[in-house]
Amino acid sequence: MIGKKHWVIAEGYLPALGPKPDEPALRSHETACILNAGPLEAVIELTLYFADREPIGPYAIRVPARRTLHLRFDDLQTPQAVPRETDYASVFISTVPVVIQHTRLDARSGDLALMTTLAYGSD
Repeated sequence: MIGKKHWVIAEGYLPALGPKPDEPALRSHETACILNAGPLEAVIELTLYFADREPIGPYAIRVPARRTLHLRFDDLQTPQAVPRETDYASVFISTVPVVIQHTRLDARSGDLALMTTLAYGSD
């Protein structure tokens, strides 16, 4: 089985929208790219942790078997929208092994800056 059941993204920051907030592809965002290569659906709980407030979550995420999901943090609304311009960390707990990669698009200056890294996985 490919992947791990527990994943952590220790560095999280949802930048300000940028100069084109009405164009979703060009506004600043963070994404957790989740690969479920296995034969069973992944049911994932996501919790966000902050330096100065209580955690938010869990957010309920599902990734069908043998599929991928590019989960944008700015699309998360329940139980609460992810605050912009605030440091946070993310913990994902999945029912089956998955692989998670973290990507940020920062469009604040009008230019696009892209950063990506593999999250930390453990069981």
